[in-house]
Amino acid sequence: MKTLRNTVAALSLLASIAAAPANAELRSITIGTNPAGSTFFLIGGGFAKMFQEELGIRSTAQPQVGSSVYLPYINNGEMTLGLSSSMDAGLAYTGEGFPASNPNLRTLGRIWILPYAYIAARDSGITRMEDLAGKRVMGNMPTNVALTLVNKAMLESAGLTTDDVVFANSGGLLDGINAVVEGRADAAPVAVTMPDLIEANSAAKGGIVVITNGAKASEGFYEQLVPGTRLGVTKPVPARPFVTEETSIVNYDTLLVTSTSLSDEDAYTLTRTLHENWEQLKKDYPPLRGVALNDLALAESTIPYHPGAVRYYQEIGLWTDQHDANQARVSR
Repeated sequence: MKTLRNTVAALSLLASIAAAPANAELRSITIGTNPAGSTFFLIGGGFAKMFQEELGIRSTAQPQVGSSVYLPYINNGEMTLGLSSSMDAGLAYTGEGFPASNPNLRTLGRIWILPYAYIAARDSGITRMEDLAGKRVMGNMPTNVALTLVNKAMLESAGLTTDDVVFANSGGLLDGINAVVEGRADAAPVAVTMPDLIEANSAAKGGIVVITNGAKASEGFYEQLVPGTRLGVTKPVPARPFVTEETSIVNYDTLLVTSTSLSDEDAYTLTRTLHENWEQLKKDYPPLRGVALNDLALAESTIPYHPGAVRYYQEIGLWTDQHDANQARVSR
């Protein structure tokens, strides 16, 4: 009888091991994103679905007001992953504009290049940054330090400062879009790929327009003001009917951020899973299509790579001397 009980116990143990995820250390995955309706939330939800299907680990996207709110959660190990602009991640890491530094932040890779600009109602006559002098601009974002800096930099491309406009507080990109549509603001910054802009274009009187950079914007202009940003262009495509001509804007990288709380093995597994499923993710989520498979390993990251991600990129030949140099430069 004792032998039978031992056998049953052994079989039960084997069954529990077999039923557990291949990566048993990581019991769940939480992914910090911007509010529901944002591009971050769309992509974060897609990543959660992919990780859950591929790894068998319960995964959820958790919308927050902004990345400046959830980056400290990631740093403290209270959240597994998060989507963040390269600028915000870098500022959080050093503590610039934050209550404290977040030295535990690490990245698994660059996930997309985000086009960023101000919008206005098309019938307002505003088309260039110079036109914003004296206007109501929803540019001050208390929950996103980095984007506030970019919003100010875009004004500087026209030789303007916050004293030259009514630089109003914004609860986030969606709040700004609603303010423009409702006539409470003349301009607001957006991620040009946001799905909400389609509805805004229909709701705003005469539609909306993407405002082009000022005359001072040239190669290197934005990099000097806000590291992690650069001059970009958005072009007319069917998915963005509000872009009717080639328009000069700002681009910045978006990182998949984690922390040192994540084990090297788990970081390796998540990075490998992301890389192996990247082509399908690009098919499912159009904003990701600007990043080629091998460009996930961005060399000029504003925060260090997680050692688990480094090991994976080394194994597949994507880690270079440039990566080593940048890793040494940003590591604290």
